Amino acid sequence: MEEADELDLHIDNLINGELSKIITSKIAPFTCQFLKHDPVKGLKPFASGVMAELAGAYFILTASHVIEDWSDQNKLFVEIEKGHISVVGKASGTETETGEKLDVAYIKLKDELVPILKRWYQFLAFDQLLHHNKVFDEGNYCAYGFPVVNFKMKSEVANSVGSAYYMRPNTDKVFDHYGLSPLSHYILEFHGKPVNIKTGQIEKIKTEHYGLSGGGLWYTDIKFVHNRMISKAKLIGIMTEFRKGKYECLIANRIEVVLGLIEMNERLKI
Repeated sequence: MEEADELDLHIDNLINGELSKIITSKIAPFTCQFLKHDPVKGLKPFASGVMAELAGAYFILTASHVIEDWSDQNKLFVEIEKGHISVVGKASGTETETGEKLDVAYIKLKDELVPILKRWYQFLAFDQLLHHNKVFDEGNYCAYGFPVVNFKMKSEVANSVGSAYYMRPNTDKVFDHYGLSPLSHYILEFHGKPVNIKTGQIEKIKTEHYGLSGGGLWYTDIKFVHNRMISKAKLIGIMTEFRKGKYECLIANRIEVVLGLIEMNERLKI
């Protein structure tokens, strides 16, 4: 029995290590944090986005409420190697007040900005997106972005750390409760005390997740092939909000909604 327990612990440690690698190598390089400029406090954290190259054009995918006030007077910035740079391009998003409750948007980046961002970020290719029709009852769903509570100033330099949450999807009754459609949304369980994959300890979930909006929802998969771990992460949605109440959950719009918006507005075939 003791040998079996040790084997289970060893496998858990291997899987947790691989989950950490997925975050650092297959998710984080494609994810940016949006910052705004405050006249008093300087740059402050605001939201998240996911970089993608689609049909030869370069985009930041995010939530509609993230870009609704974006203008020349209210700029959005992203971090680069030696500071921050203003995001320049064309933005479009869904109307969040409509009955469909869609909250997705994109920024089609100006060509001159792309080489600069490529020094610091990677852009997802189409085959790294997943049209995920069937929802599996597994804890393989990973939300990643930049909650503002992670933001700190260090030697007058803004420094943020991304956060990742592995979760299970909610049942149909939660969709009914919030009036959402599984054809356009994902709802993920977000309550209780989960396991910290770095420490192996059970910890209470922080509920301050303002800033996670616009980050990605990813489906991750780990397989053992010839005694080796093979892992992947596919972008399946864009995070929109956190709900409290009868059901505590994180909500995302499906990536199909974002792609449909781009195809319609940009007249691209993705």
